[in-house]
Amino acid sequence: MTSLLVSMLAIVAVFGLYLATISGRHTQQASDFVDGGQSLPPWVIIFAGAGITLASLSLSDHLVLLSIFGLQYNQIAVGIICVALVAALTQKRLWLASRLTSLRTLGDLLGDYFGSTTLRIFMLVLLFLFTIPFAATALSQAGELVEASTAGDIPSGLAIWAFAFALFVCSVIGGWRGTAYFVAAQSLLILALLLFFGGFTGFTVGKLAFTAGGIATTGGVLPDMIPGVIQFTAGIGKELPIGGIWTTFAGLTFALSLGGIAISPGFSFLGMTSKPHRGFAFGQVWMIAGVAAGALILVGPILAGEIAAGRTLTAFTTRLASLDQMVAVGFIVLLVAASQIAVAFFAGSGASICTLELTSRYIVPGMDQRTMRFAARVTLALVYGAVAIAASYAPLGATIFSSLTLSLSVQFLPAVLGLCWVRWISRSGVLTGLIVGGLFVVFTESFGLVLFERLFIDLPWGRWPLSVHSAGWGLIPNFAACLLVSLFTRSGAERDRRDRLHDAFEKSQPARNGNPAATTAKWSLTLLWAFFALGPGAILGNKFFSEPIFAGTVVAPGVPSLLIWQVLFWFVGVFIVWWLAYQGRLSVIDQPPRHQINLVPDINPLFEPTTTPWIARLLDRVTGR
Repeated sequence: MTSLLVSMLAIVAVFGLYLATISGRHTQQASDFVDGGQSLPPWVIIFAGAGITLASLSLSDHLVLLSIFGLQYNQIAVGIICVALVAALTQKRLWLASRLTSLRTLGDLLGDYFGSTTLRIFMLVLLFLFTIPFAATALSQAGELVEASTAGDIPSGLAIWAFAFALFVCSVIGGWRGTAYFVAAQSLLILALLLFFGGFTGFTVGKLAFTAGGIATTGGVLPDMIPGVIQFTAGIGKELPIGGIWTTFAGLTFALSLGGIAISPGFSFLGMTSKPHRGFAFGQVWMIAGVAAGALILVGPILAGEIAAGRTLTAFTTRLASLDQMVAVGFIVLLVAASQIAVAFFAGSGASICTLELTSRYIVPGMDQRTMRFAARVTLALVYGAVAIAASYAPLGATIFSSLTLSLSVQFLPAVLGLCWVRWISRSGVLTGLIVGGLFVVFTESFGLVLFERLFIDLPWGRWPLSVHSAGWGLIPNFAACLLVSLFTRSGAERDRRDRLHDAFEKSQPARNGNPAATTAKWSLTLLWAFFALGPGAILGNKFFSEPIFAGTVVAPGVPSLLIWQVLFWFVGVFIVWWLAYQGRLSVIDQPPRHQINLVPDINPLFEPTTTPWIARLLDRVTGR
């Protein structure tokens, strides 16, 4: 099977090189290498969005966790609809803001809109987490998977460096456009393979054994049921939850963390560099909420039911190989392709954003186009080298750092909502909320706990205390602090630039909320969906269809009651996203904006009086000695 697997992976690499060469020929100017000329075709964002969402979940981890925790973990698949909802709220407005201001990254937009260098630094730290540890974790998983599948014929380290080199060559030839093309093509591949293996496993391997016996969970985990609304435990590592950790609060708060995918620097950059028209709406409604979420909700339990029988992915692959080696290789290619999407996308977008936000703005300002392309290629080499080194020699450290990524990313939600919709959210409010929320995230995740307990004393809580994900622990104080401080500082000095952008929004693409009744209905239905699909109401799904109170008896629907509940609210979720994206016009661009505004004068904020006061004082102290 080793030679067959190597051949298939080589074909994928050659296809990536072909796409990179094609996209390289379409590059009109040297600077297009960095952002694709801000004209990526709509099909790229339609397919790439779904693939990036699945890759950010880590497909192999998702299947393994599903085999361990059963359908209580399948709530995470329903939570993918949160990615589509957050994207519908923000993606079009960020695209408009980018065109109105000629700013090309989320960090530049937030920094200029709020007039904050500190916010830029926060965003660069988040970019680093996505670009290095997050990508390194995905690359490490791909290497381990290849080593296990080939029984050690291909060592993990060799696979890691081979993947990193192949992806680097694709990126350095095709630039950002080539990376986006490759990610979109890989996304289509994994969606097709995921649907194929759902059908093949269900009807050939297990003959839909999952529907009769459910997922064989062990270790006291409730089989195919949510273990309550909340558990008052100290958290993972301190106290063992009863029946599993995935309560409704755990599922809801984890789903909130998935919203961080939609407002991550890379995903935002993908949207800003495209010319979507209706591509945003189609991608959010039908690809992310429809195909990606639906495939995981329906196919995930079938695959997990078979994986649970052997307890490992390798055992399942061996079982597939006993039927047909080509099928087993296809399953490995599916998982490796998902990891490659994460590596290529976050490393490629990170290098481009770093070139625009850091190199051309602070290190070598005023670069010409050829120099910028050279700088982008050097940055790509450094990024891929760092990712490969971290994946090879520090996979545990990369995993610990990457656990912070999505939870910290979603902490930028108040800032992004302020930029897109709420003009009275102030810089002071955003920074206060970001600091408070970030601290809560760090101290409810492995990184903060390990660091604090090694340096000081044991904390009384572990990871995700009260079965609430770190994203939830951070978002609640973040929003509270942001809104409270903004109430008292909403008329600050930077209010004028905020007003100018929102006035430009109204002139170019005014919001069409419809009459008050329709607006109330849309958002009320969204909150009701969140309550019953992911919130406390989801606990009803455990027995709603197997022991319905209105029937007064026990019925046998043929599949677990919870799965029917999840499928039902997947349909409702897709309808809500469609209503907001198309009917609410949140994701439909009628016409490109015709005028531009300058939020701040064209100056270097590191050396001009716009430098944040506390940074200026720190620099004075250092340079004064």
